[in-house]
This record gives sequence, structure tokens and C-alpha cells, in this order.
Amino acid sequence: MADRNVKKAGAGMRNTIIFLFVIFFVQITACGMAQQVDIQPEDLVGKTLTETWRRGSFVGASYKTHIITPNRMRWFALTGNLKGKSEEVEYVCTKVGREILQISWREETTGSQAIVTYNFKTMKMYGVIVEKKRDYLLQGSFTIELTNAKRDDQSDLPQLFKDTLNTEQ
Repeated sequence: MADRNVKKAGAGMRNTIIFLFVIFFVQITACGMAQQVDIQPEDLVGKTLTETWRRGSFVGASYKTHIITPNRMRWFALTGNLKGKSEEVEYVCTKVGREILQISWREETTGSQAIVTYNFKTMKMYGVIVEKKRDYLLQGSFTIELTNAKRDDQSDLPQLFKDTLNTEQ
């Protein structure tokens, strides 16, 4: 009889452990799902991405990209071989996954095409710059912030951009 009670106690303990494991697993899964970002292309309008390439052909190059409209953006080179340069371009944004967007555009001054994939959960980005004779693979990270409305007189730009643009003219 005592042996039978021990088996019942063992089975009860095993069921309790399985139950606790299932509860723990459900909580971890729910927590992970809560951290997902369901980003849409239109969510970028009015935002600024500050991007830094950490691997690839342009290590250390940093940019600020203002998303002006659903199909226009302006990038500013903060560091790297294009430091001080800026260009407003048309772009296309595609949703690749729940928290992943891909943006592509053609540089109007150089004819190069850029394709950058942004992961808004990890805040990492992966890109390729396509030129006539060579492709450049890139990897980096980015942050996102709210942008003021674009003004033709550039009064909405940070002082750093104003100084950079004025010294080139």
C-alpha cells in the first residue's frame, strides 16, 4: 500500500512539473511575441533613420535618412567618403516580414542603386550598393527618431547639416 502511495505521489509530482513547464513555455512565448514589431512602410514617413555601416565596403560610414513622404527621402552623409553630401531621392519600401522592411532607391547623381533591409526588432540593417562594375555588401545598425516636417529653407535640419551644407557652397 505504501508503495502504491509513493507511485501516486511520483505521478502527481511529475504532472506538476509538466504543468509548470507548459506555463513557463507559454509565458516565454507570449513575452517574445510581445516584443515583435509589426512595422508597415507608411510608419516610416516623418521619421529619421541614423545609420552606421559596421561591416563591408563602407565601415564607419554614417548617414541620416529623413523619410519625407511614402516615396521620397533625403539622406545626409555624416561620415565616410561622402561626408557632407546629401541627396533627395525617390524610394520604394517593401514589407519583407513582421518587423523587416526593405528600401531601395537609385542615386540620381551617381546612378548607383542601393537596397537596404532593416530589421526593426534587432535594429540591424543589411545592404548592397549596385554599381555598373561592382557591388558593395554592407552590414550595420540604425536608430529611428521623429523628424520635423521638411522645409525648403532647411530650417528643420540639425545644425550639423546646416554647417556642412553651408561650407560646401
